[in-house]
Amino acid sequence: MTVTHTYRRAAAGILAGVGLLSGLAFAAAQPASAADGWCNTHVARTKTFSGSVYTAYIPSYNTSTNCYMAIGAQGPAVAALQRSLDVCYGESLVIDGQFGDRTRAALVRAQRTEGIGDDGEYGTQTRDHLKWEYTRGGAWKCARL
Repeated sequence: MTVTHTYRRAAAGILAGVGLLSGLAFAAAQPASAADGWCNTHVARTKTFSGSVYTAYIPSYNTSTNCYMAIGAQGPAVAALQRSLDVCYGESLVIDGQFGDRTRAALVRAQRTEGIGDDGEYGTQTRDHLKWEYTRGGAWKCARL
């Protein structure tokens, strides 16, 4: 075996190891298995307060609220999250449907307020612990699901 061949084999082994580790690291960063997919829309959920029915719009993957969002997400699911962060947590986000640095920072603050993991990513734990804006006409209330 030549020196060049030995170096090529070593380099290939290192690259394969790095690829494997990268794949494991990527898998660890994926949403919890409870998530059905990347949030792409929102669904309506209702709750009754003092005999009146209020509606909240919850991020969803199609019709499932078991979804995931992080930096780079966009669309109506992000806008629903931004609206509740503004109304229920006193944030001043532009409701633009873009999950950027400001939305992430606002979500971290809300996660801290609720005493859950403050990673700035949206998943089932965040969904269950955040307060959501429930509206009825011009009235609104903030409550958990």
